[in-house]
Amino acid sequence: MSRQGLPGYEKLLERAFEKLAGRRGSGEVFEMPQASVLVIGGKTIIQNFRQIANILNRDEELLKRYFMKELNVPSSINEAGQLELKGKFNPSAVNQLLVRFVERYVKCSTCGSVHTRLTKKGKVFVLRCDACGAETTLPAF
Repeated sequence: MSRQGLPGYEKLLERAFEKLAGRRGSGEVFEMPQASVLVIGGKTIIQNFRQIANILNRDEELLKRYFMKELNVPSSINEAGQLELKGKFNPSAVNQLLVRFVERYVKCSTCGSVHTRLTKKGKVFVLRCDACGAETTLPAF
């Protein structure tokens, strides 16, 4: 049977495209945040940590735990919203970790959008994309 032979096919197709268009990205370009890193004595401070967490739409505590696990050091968030890591770390190494976090726990692996939500279900994270609707299961840390 041809497409024209289906009743209302064009109307249904048009409706489907309208729904898909609403889920596409807004055309905005995501600018990867850069960590402003300061090394003082035996401490490394990410000065703009709170702003980074807000830009990435992730909980500060989650991002802190990621840095703690990857660098294997204790850390704390001070009253100014800065992350204080015990130990001296190169600013480029800190920014590389941030890029890895975004690639794994922020960007959708299906469409590449950063408009995602991360929820924890038991021992895994579920990354849900607001742009394409894809869900990806990720290991918790």
